[in-house]
Amino acid sequence: MSKKDSYILGVNAYDHDTSACLIRNGEIAYAISKERITRKKHDSGFFREAVDYCMNAEGIGLNDVDLVVRNSYVLPVDDMETRLLSVFVPEAMDLEERAEAMASPLFLPRSNKVMTVSHHLAHAYSAFAVCPFEEGVVMVVDGVGNYAADITEPGQLTEGVNPLARESESYYRFSGSTLETLKKVWLQPTRGFLSDEFFFMPGLGALYSRVSSYIFADWNKCGEVMGLAPYGRPGAFKSLVHLENGELRFTEWDRDLAQPWMVNRDPDWEKSSCMKHWEDLAWRIQDDAETVLLARARWLRETTGAKNLVLAGGVALNCVANGRIAREAGFDNVWIQPAAGDDGIAIGCAYYGQLAVQKKPRSYVMHHAYTGVPYTDEKIAAATSATSVRLQARSWRSDDVFAETAKLLSEGNVFGWFQGRSEFGPRALGNRSLIADPRTAAMKEKVNKRVKHRQAFRPFAPVVLAERANDVFECNGRDSPYMLLAERVRPEWRDKIPAVTHVDGTARVQTIRLDQNERLYRLLQAFDKLTGVPVLMNTSFNVKGEPIVETPEDAVNCFLSTGVDYLALHDTLMTKKPLHRVVAPVLKTYDEIASLVRTTLSVELSRGGG
Repeated sequence: MSKKDSYILGVNAYDHDTSACLIRNGEIAYAISKERITRKKHDSGFFREAVDYCMNAEGIGLNDVDLVVRNSYVLPVDDMETRLLSVFVPEAMDLEERAEAMASPLFLPRSNKVMTVSHHLAHAYSAFAVCPFEEGVVMVVDGVGNYAADITEPGQLTEGVNPLARESESYYRFSGSTLETLKKVWLQPTRGFLSDEFFFMPGLGALYSRVSSYIFADWNKCGEVMGLAPYGRPGAFKSLVHLENGELRFTEWDRDLAQPWMVNRDPDWEKSSCMKHWEDLAWRIQDDAETVLLARARWLRETTGAKNLVLAGGVALNCVANGRIAREAGFDNVWIQPAAGDDGIAIGCAYYGQLAVQKKPRSYVMHHAYTGVPYTDEKIAAATSATSVRLQARSWRSDDVFAETAKLLSEGNVFGWFQGRSEFGPRALGNRSLIADPRTAAMKEKVNKRVKHRQAFRPFAPVVLAERANDVFECNGRDSPYMLLAERVRPEWRDKIPAVTHVDGTARVQTIRLDQNERLYRLLQAFDKLTGVPVLMNTSFNVKGEPIVETPEDAVNCFLSTGVDYLALHDTLMTKKPLHRVVAPVLKTYDEIASLVRTTLSVELSRGGG
């Protein structure tokens, strides 16, 4: 570490998808979501694990950091921590983590180098500060942001606004390092029952989340709603939201919407008699969302004359709407922050510190999302040589991992592909991926049933050589490196890659270039040479309900506990031995008993038991 290095730490705190980002001399050094470390999906609460991950990777301590910028969408972080001193909020922190937080120098720090920034402002900085454009406009749309009372922005637009209104949409113009607020759309305070106000707030993201809760009993399954939508019937429901003179107008939630998924009533979601009803509602909210977002983007283009648009906020993960914006809104270029949801807030916090607080110029473009720690071949060897692993699998070093993997893929095998630094954001982009041959429709069912254990309707994404993308998809030369644009599959290719073609003839495309991910690019080249198809199925290396794998040990564990056929860890390949069928159930039973014992002891200790 050079003494000349300057560091800023950004943190998304006490929120779902707690995360940290460390920038060094204006460039992202490391960024990680807490869930990747704790293995708890969308993990929230205190942020020690994510901060320590970044700091340890860089080999520095807090004293080496010039500035710490934090955000929580609930309250300013200092206010949040003051509340947590006297109020136990198990959704934010359990007792063990609460005690740990209280002892940390990052909890209510008495330092002028620690500050808070508001939610949509952090989203905006996460996008424009690292985008490839010198000037343009920013569109931030999500479920809920900070209270109006807690927001200070350039071009302040809170005069006359209820202090308890919350951010829903924010629009900005940027030039160089300067950001100006153009428009904000507010969620007005509303009544709620048992703290469910969010679902009744009059906002586009809030409404989409309400539909997600209605269909899947989980507000954070908006991606599943988007995937279900093409199965629905247009016109089965009246519009839930529309624009009238630039203002959102919402339809009353009435008796037509009285069939939510009740787990006790319908324990098997896919066999429920309400399925057609849910499909139709998914179509409705997706179509409404696309209509509103496209109108907002066109308004932004027409009122500013900007040629470049950047997107952030959880709604910017809607790749179908993004595709329409890219094709139809009139911008020359559209760029979407790969961690557009709240995990990406950490990036925005860090760059707010650099640009707005330190007044330094923009100097970095986010050409890729590989921000995790690199793991050495020695770490790989340690993960594969454990006794329990060697009993179940054999491993060997490949002389040409790309050609060997391509051949095995072409024979119908599913691969865990673990390479380089992990991706930041919700998409696996080729370093923590499950890879398969897209040429047969049966592959989709195989990966869904044997590996991912998820609903059959959900589509898989294709990764394609960027220079061949226009041959396969109607993308008009658009790159999509972060799997955030849905494009139509060309008719002549739909039967060639059915495993990654959705029911409506679209695909959530990832394009890849040599300078973005050399190893994934080489694998695609090898598969193309062998099959004539420059496309592979790419989905996240995890099972339903778990975060994407982070470490070699995570990868090996997922490989051994699922129907994945082969695992590639750098140049090391693994396959299962026949003994795996005997050993795996025994180890699973042991782990379940051990976990039950740990949980029981933890509960007893929290109750003050001996």
